[in-house]
Amino acid sequence: MKLILQEEPQDRAIRIDRAWELFFGSKSKLPESHGERLIPFANWLWDELGRKAGYLNKNAREEAILTIPALNSEALDFLVRIASFWADEVYLRKGDKFSENMWKKPLVNVFDDKNLDGSERTLVRAEDDTYQRFLMPLLGPGRAFFRVELIQNGESAARYHSHSSVDEYYLILEGSGTLRYNGKDSLVKRGDLIAKPTGPDATSQLIADRGEPLRILDMEIWDHRARNSKDLILNPDFSEILLRGPGWGALLPAEALLPPKDFGEYYDEGYKRTRDGGWVPSKNRGHKKTRERSQSDLQKSQLVVEKAGR
Repeated sequence: MKLILQEEPQDRAIRIDRAWELFFGSKSKLPESHGERLIPFANWLWDELGRKAGYLNKNAREEAILTIPALNSEALDFLVRIASFWADEVYLRKGDKFSENMWKKPLVNVFDDKNLDGSERTLVRAEDDTYQRFLMPLLGPGRAFFRVELIQNGESAARYHSHSSVDEYYLILEGSGTLRYNGKDSLVKRGDLIAKPTGPDATSQLIADRGEPLRILDMEIWDHRARNSKDLILNPDFSEILLRGPGWGALLPAEALLPPKDFGEYYDEGYKRTRDGGWVPSKNRGHKKTRERSQSDLQKSQLVVEKAGR
């Protein structure tokens, strides 16, 4: 199948030109904030291409048209990467002239930071003391989220934390450091693959404290597409909980967590929780006196038992 990128609008074309400005507020460039904008855009484009293309899609025609804005080289390179997952041939048309096949391989090199193409360079975030190279959605907007990160000596990759809806893995690419994992410290070095699957709420932190930088590949696997899941992140060092996900963003003390028994004894009984963790009866409408009713039912049961024993 062929995918043809062109600036001239055409019937039944995928209108990337309109979506580009809607998602990015720009007519030609990629956004600097890839997580908040680039991933949602890639999700949208992925779904649109799924309606027009696909190797097992019998409704797909021999070619599909993508109407694009006048993109710079980095933005065009990114677009071609996504389109290449859906077709063997990707062309840019200007008037009656076609480019050569622009299809791109679905791969990146996690060791090479020098020979990057346009879209790869755009997703690098480098400052004096930090370096992050985001790989998604260059590899497709799936449930995975990958990035290469360079941790300077004396620094850490992130706070000591666990996830509720993310399987997380770290591959040590270069250097050595310390892994904090559920209260225990371990030496990690080049080639070590660290596992932190969801389930036991494993808490971890990588620290470059061995006199050299630590270069890692951080890999997250989400329940749904990357950044679309709702995730509860616990940080024991600061006794805090971070809520992350669509329509869900808050930081609250870990003490806010309730034991399950509180739901039956207080929450479902019409009580409200106080700031110090206590409970007081609620006066809101619709809260029935279920506790009082339960006491009344208990007294009736006791009377039945007493009568039966006479």
